[in-house]
Amino acid sequence: MRYVVATPFTPEGPTPLIREVPEAAPFPIAALGPLRKPAEAIAIATEAPVAMCAASVLAAAALATQGHRDAETLNGTAPASLFLLTVAESGERKSTADRLAMKGVRDFEMGLRTDYDIQRDHWRDQHEVWKATRAKILADKKADSAAKRADLQALGQEPPAPLKPHIVASAPTIEGITKHLPDLRASLGIMTEEGGALIGGHSMKAENRLATCASFSAMWDGSPLDRWRAGDGVESYTGRRFSAHILVQPVAAEALLSDPMASGQGLLARFLTCRPASRIGTRLRMQKDAAAEVEIARFASRIQSLLSRDLPLADGKRNELVPPILLLDQDARGVLTSFAREVEKAQGRGGPFEDARAFASKTAEQAARVAAVMTIYSDPDAAQVSGDTMAQAIEVATFYANEAARLADAAIVPPEIVDAERMRLWLLGAWSEPYISARSAAQRGPFKVTDRARKALRKLEAYGWLIEANGTEVEGKPRREAWRIVREIQP
Repeated sequence: MRYVVATPFTPEGPTPLIREVPEAAPFPIAALGPLRKPAEAIAIATEAPVAMCAASVLAAAALATQGHRDAETLNGTAPASLFLLTVAESGERKSTADRLAMKGVRDFEMGLRTDYDIQRDHWRDQHEVWKATRAKILADKKADSAAKRADLQALGQEPPAPLKPHIVASAPTIEGITKHLPDLRASLGIMTEEGGALIGGHSMKAENRLATCASFSAMWDGSPLDRWRAGDGVESYTGRRFSAHILVQPVAAEALLSDPMASGQGLLARFLTCRPASRIGTRLRMQKDAAAEVEIARFASRIQSLLSRDLPLADGKRNELVPPILLLDQDARGVLTSFAREVEKAQGRGGPFEDARAFASKTAEQAARVAAVMTIYSDPDAAQVSGDTMAQAIEVATFYANEAARLADAAIVPPEIVDAERMRLWLLGAWSEPYISARSAAQRGPFKVTDRARKALRKLEAYGWLIEANGTEVEGKPRREAWRIVREIQP
């Protein structure tokens, strides 16, 4: 007789809900060149993540420089504009860091408002005189048509109202942007530390999302923006430049990063996206740093000075740019060419950028844009981008390319899995009893809606993190719906 020895059964334990995502790499702060000191100063003053402070500094610098030059790339030219998306938890001091980086922009806008009030009063008087004179010409019964036409021609065009004193919007709609472009300056920014209002607002509703993604892509490209409306005709606006920085909490960012339309339209690939490691719990200095404050003030002054420079406008236009091209010197072109070849190879099968091809394909252009911003910030009259500056910009662009690859898989997580993971972390970190009930989870857990909590618990049961134990006591009372928590995976 043959005896079969049974193989001992070893339980595998719970199944992970979400693939573990590696921590963000340190931001290459030394590669920021002339923008390094202000980024470090804001990080010191706020104790916020350096990558978040660097993004705010890059955004402010891009807004201040984009109107003066366009960037030369390997395939032509591109605006010296940047779109940035920074993901950070509530309490990470997003607002404080961004406010410090944008101080020069806000000071410039304040000056614009003062000038605008004076110009508007003058324009109103001028406009009233123009209207009265025109009405008088048209009402003159003694003058024939030819005389009236001559008088109207001599009177001239209706005096335009002064440009609005705004260069930054926080949560605009695409319709709002295009409607007001005739009355706004040519170099604009979309900057907000409350990105959820923009991502979850009117522009990103299902019926508007496609048009919004296409329009934002056109802004990054520097393409004309068209406005076709039944009531007020057709308009096309050229020579505008836009930079953007959206600071957003993870829950709102995940909705955007996992949106197939935003990805398919190429909008996400145009953003320099990062999610820096949190510093919450380590910010213990609790005192001001005088040297950091001086550097922050110096940066604000520099931004305000760049914004105050005359913009290169088309002849006869008051808000249509024709920026000269900031050329690459021989070294810069060589460095960028070598980098572009490396990135192309990395997009191949099994390469580090295989799952982030959309972003990687634009990384060389992103590097050229960053290099242009750093060069113009240092010297708005510079003739060329140097090889050293391009090497620094490539290091910054590489950081963002690696972040795009790191976040690519993490973004595509169904909402029910996200809820289950939040519940799991709460159970393991904040709930001390060995059992949990649906009632207790709803009353004390991360979700205050019982049905949402129950669904998260059922998902955890399906993945092996909970074992059904109906009728078990929880918080001293027997519960109809209860589970035993699997806290340790036994070998």
